[in-house]
Amino acid sequence: MRMEINGILIVDKPDGMLSLDVVREIKRRFQIRKAGHIGTLDPFATGVLPIALNEGTKLVPFIKEEPKEYEGVIKLGEETTTGDLTGKITYKKQCDGISKELIFQSFYSFLGKSLQIPPMFSAVKIEGKPLYKLARKGIEIERKPREIEIFSIKVIEVEIPLIRFYVSCSKGTYIRALAIDIGRKLGCGAHLVKLRRNKSGFFNLKQAIPWDILIHLNNPEEFFDHVISLNESLPHFIEIIGDEDLIRRVRQGQWLEKDELTQQYINQIKNESFIKLSSPQGELVAILKMESMRMNCEIGKEKIILRPVRIFKSISHSAPQFKYEKKYWSSRVSIN
Repeated sequence: MRMEINGILIVDKPDGMLSLDVVREIKRRFQIRKAGHIGTLDPFATGVLPIALNEGTKLVPFIKEEPKEYEGVIKLGEETTTGDLTGKITYKKQCDGISKELIFQSFYSFLGKSLQIPPMFSAVKIEGKPLYKLARKGIEIERKPREIEIFSIKVIEVEIPLIRFYVSCSKGTYIRALAIDIGRKLGCGAHLVKLRRNKSGFFNLKQAIPWDILIHLNNPEEFFDHVISLNESLPHFIEIIGDEDLIRRVRQGQWLEKDELTQQYINQIKNESFIKLSSPQGELVAILKMESMRMNCEIGKEKIILRPVRIFKSISHSAPQFKYEKKYWSSRVSIN
């Protein structure tokens, strides 16, 4: 019987590869039954690409909302059809006279919340059709702006027409669209020429395995060594350790009453929406959602329950998963 690998694998995606192709190749090489990437990286982009494996796919809704961090390079003086170096140039203008002070001001003006129009070359769907399919036919349609948030942005290096920068942003932020907006704010146009994701939620480059190393792993044990366990993939969740009876009930789909927990746990989960339930051995059993439930249809009679929203298979017979140690990684993006 083939052992099943469950968890999250962090890949340092190479330039020129589709995120979907990374998933397909991992499934083929390591006989993974079910897998999916968390957050898409454009083909020319590199860096952190979390891959959910088997039971790890149940974690995706609880991971994908987390902020992202990037380092990239934009080129002033040109706009392209795609907003990056892969598109055709649609606009050109000299940018030699733009001062560093104006560049810094333009970048920092995007701090905070704003509305961003997603690019035509994106996976955003309108009436069930991905925008990129329309864009490939030369069709451009109106897109509704979406709220995004830039938590931090920094200009690292300026060598006109190239600018190297860092940005920390909310889920759903298109860095290509940000590059276009910066170029238009400067009055000269711009597009993205390099992009590297340094962090996706709680996953970073120190945990990532480079693609050229991954494809040369010779046995399952070496592959398992790079998989982050289900439990370790949710470091931001409050953890409840359950006994055998409680775990059995939850695996059967039963909800728990908050009053069943010890006072220590009650104090910890006071303001939490989701809690993870683990076994004494550290195995992730379930994700519980805290909810109010009215009792006996009486007004004011409510109690707090913990309802299982994700239940995980027991992985006691799966191959061991070891903590990954840093090998080769770099967050640097050169300006040239």
